[in-house]
Amino acid sequence: MLARTLAVCLLVAAVGCGQAPSSLPSQPGSNSTATDAAANSSPEATPAATVVPNDATHIAAQLAELTQAVRKYGVEKRRVPKSLDELVAGGYLSQVPQAPAGKRFEIDQKLQVHLLND
Repeated sequence: MLARTLAVCLLVAAVGCGQAPSSLPSQPGSNSTATDAAANSSPEATPAATVVPNDATHIAAQLAELTQAVRKYGVEKRRVPKSLDELVAGGYLSQVPQAPAGKRFEIDQKLQVHLLND
């Protein structure tokens, strides 16, 4: 029963975290939502995943996302992954994110991801 409850909680968390972020507000004086949608979907736009800002909010969100993937892996595989590369190989992550300079991601035995100094 506990395993089922944990699985449901993880599923709810995964679905809730998978929501797309709201679009950026339009420029003042712009009333065309079609133009805004076209601008946001243009191929020249840089995906947010390739930008590696070094601010605390981004890092905290990145750690939360990685921890969620590690926990999902742990529940399904019943073991702690040795590295984030295992999560990519298993389809839990699309790619291993780049850690800030001089730091690395580390998975602990409690299925949490931490940022440690190299």
